[in-house]
Amino acid sequence: MVNGLSAMNPPAQRRRRPAPARPRPQRRSGRSDGRRPSAGLWFLCGLFYAAAGMILAALAGPWVWLGAALGAIVQSMALAGPSALQRFRRLTANLLVLGNLIGGTALAVALSVALNHLGTDNIDNLTIGRAVVEVVFYSLMAVGLAVLCSLATAALGDRLLRHNKGSKTSLILVATVLAGLGVGGAIGLLIG
Repeated sequence: MVNGLSAMNPPAQRRRRPAPARPRPQRRSGRSDGRRPSAGLWFLCGLFYAAAGMILAALAGPWVWLGAALGAIVQSMALAGPSALQRFRRLTANLLVLGNLIGGTALAVALSVALNHLGTDNIDNLTIGRAVVEVVFYSLMAVGLAVLCSLATAALGDRLLRHNKGSKTSLILVATVLAGLGVGGAIGLLIG
């Protein structure tokens, strides 16, 4: 009988369920496409490489600076950030990671050679224990700066890949790295 009563009511009198409320799209302040600016990351990447260039030019010979520049170029061309590596198959991604490691290692070795020149100033007064401590300390500083350069390069490469092709992104990164090394090298030559 209940079914009969509802059939007797005209359609206008039947109760309708309210439509579920749809959430309103959130508006972002200032940017409608959700992109984060990369200028700060770009500056940070250039700053790390400028610090490396300054150390290399002030403390080591030109062949060490050249080795670091070649390593930084290989590292920036590898585009080994997480977003970049997802675009490639396993073998290609592993080769890119290998290129990134080779470039980062070359930069770390060059920085280590340059920084360990600081310990040779007072070689007559140097003991074995103090020499070991200085070598370890300067080598860790070199590896730390090389890691910061590598992380900044990978993050900037991933950010740039969202809006550019891979070859254009590599060229932008190479230009950023060389500009940072060049500016830092010029400052290092002025200081040294």
